Amino acid sequence: MREARRLREVPVAPLVCRGLVLLTGAAALVIAPGGRLVLPGLVALLAVPALLGAVLNPDGAGPAVVLGAAAAAWTVRYGVGAPPFGATLALAAAVVLHHATAALGAAIGLAGRIEPAVVLRWAGQVGVVLAVAGALAAAVRWLGHPPASVPLELAGLVAVVLVAAVPVLLRRG
Repeated sequence: MREARRLREVPVAPLVCRGLVLLTGAAALVIAPGGRLVLPGLVALLAVPALLGAVLNPDGAGPAVVLGAAAAAWTVRYGVGAPPFGATLALAAAVVLHHATAALGAAIGLAGRIEPAVVLRWAGQVGVVLAVAGALAAAVRWLGHPPASVPLELAGLVAVVLVAAVPVLLRRG
């Protein structure tokens, strides 16, 4: 009874944020293995406790474990083969939204209130990331599927990390 009363005192924004963390994390863990239960599905299943931990504490390691498990399941599922375009975009959107929502949830805490300007800035950042990802995916689709190449994929991964890190480092400076 006491916990129910405390839950009623929580503002709506943190609850919505945690609900989005749950939905986007679950989406990433379902999309990544794509119904393959042998190895990719097991990797995703092992991350379910971390997903619940991410909902309870978005400031902890849970969101990172969920993202890592989704990436691992996706990699195990496709290797260096070309994954389907739609599933790739869906997973990218789920991962971006999960990460951004967990960061917002960690910033506002459970008892925090959130200003509309913060939500607009968050939505703008998420929108830019999704737009860039969509444009890059469309460019790759337009160019056709290049042959599988592990060095090329590693170079792409490094490029994505650098592109994501540069704005963060510039903002801190």
